Amino acid sequence: MQQKIDLESNGFYDLDCSWLPGELLSAAERCIEQQKTAAQAAHESVQSVERPLEFVSPDALEKILVSGQDVHGVASDRSISDVIVFGAHHIEDSVLSEAVRTSRREVDNRLSRELASIFATRKPLNIVSSGHLWYPKGSYMGWHTNNRAPGWRIYINYAEEPGKSFFRYRDPDTGQITTSWDKRWNLRVFRIDERKPIWHCVYSDTNRFSLGYMLKIQKQRNFFRFARKLKR
Repeated sequence: MQQKIDLESNGFYDLDCSWLPGELLSAAERCIEQQKTAAQAAHESVQSVERPLEFVSPDALEKILVSGQDVHGVASDRSISDVIVFGAHHIEDSVLSEAVRTSRREVDNRLSRELASIFATRKPLNIVSSGHLWYPKGSYMGWHTNNRAPGWRIYINYAEEPGKSFFRYRDPDTGQITTSWDKRWNLRVFRIDERKPIWHCVYSDTNRFSLGYMLKIQKQRNFFRFARKLKR
């Protein structure tokens, strides 16, 4: 891993996935295949939205900004996306499967340990899963901020057909909108700051699977207090 990200920085990072162990990516692909099988009924019932690209357009974001609305994400506003969600008990139509849950836990635990190395810090890091999603062909997730859960977001996504799906975001400093097209595997990292929302959205014209993670810094204050008491 060459590039190290400062925990106090801001910005958007599109990193190379080649440093991740090949066997781990293969395990992730096996988990994805299990998800496809478990979600077959949900996939068949998905009704494609007409003109999905309109929901991820710069014009769509401009309307949201003018209205002053803050869209957190699919967990609080399911209507912003027709994505298939896995293992989220708080989302009504989430796909729940014990087989997938076991496989996903293994992949999440291993990826969490690997992903900690992308940050330039000696602090203990706690990287947890924020959700697994399946974007079928023609699906989207509209503009949102994830502002109710500030911190670092890490997304590893797998696209069956490279160049047919993208992640789009708005730079909170310049207002510039950038479209980051998917390769086979992508690793994208950015910081959620309530004061400077980074609006983002996704569109896919292929089967696209997203493995999302959040970074939390473990607080050691209580441990140090306990250690001081022992010395007294």
